[in-house]
Amino acid sequence: MPRIYNSASEPTDFCRRHMPPERRAELYFGNIRRWGEGPDGRGNCYSYDAEHPPYDGEDYRCNTCKKTLTSEDD
Repeated sequence: MPRIYNSASEPTDFCRRHMPPERRAELYFGNIRRWGEGPDGRGNCYSYDAEHPPYDGEDYRCNTCKKTLTSEDD
């Protein structure tokens, strides 16, 4: 679950507790004026609940609380 790509296709990860609701995430992360468009003229690359690499054994952290993410956050 907890990965959002902003309109410029940059990933942001969250723990389950801090994953924003989809509507709020779309308004913030899908905002082209704030983040710009995706690479190669692809337009808005916003994506909610996107696939992500396995969190276990890696140093992925929640964007909000900085907790290390684990498989429990999938």
